[in-house]
Amino acid sequence: MKVYGISLRALSIVVPVAVLLMLAGCGASGKQQTLKFSEVALTSVPSPPAAGQATKLIATINNNKFAAEKAKVQFQINSKNDLPSLIDAVKEGDSYTSSHTFPSAGDYTITIHLMYPNDHFAFTKQLKVGGG
Repeated sequence: MKVYGISLRALSIVVPVAVLLMLAGCGASGKQQTLKFSEVALTSVPSPPAAGQATKLIATINNNKFAAEKAKVQFQINSKNDLPSLIDAVKEGDSYTSSHTFPSAGDYTITIHLMYPNDHFAFTKQLKVGGG
């Protein structure tokens, strides 16, 4: 019997080989060191931030390999009450910082985008902003 011009016998050989190749590829990439959620911290100055006041957002990388590499870093700021924004961060020592003024008090979701030459990571952290 043939399916799309390929015999079932040929399919029974090709499919397992393709699966093995995919698994081998995943296994090889799994050996590379990766950055974990717990190795990226978000802090602010002042802490906690207040609405209407300039706040310094700080992303600290607690992984020697990735802390030593330079990355392009952006903070994606989202809340239920305000329009989302995306701001660039600059490297300061072992951290990446950016200044932002939160327009209103509330709960914010900050996604830290870390773009390395061969990797891209995005970690979502929560930040509570008090009244101004």
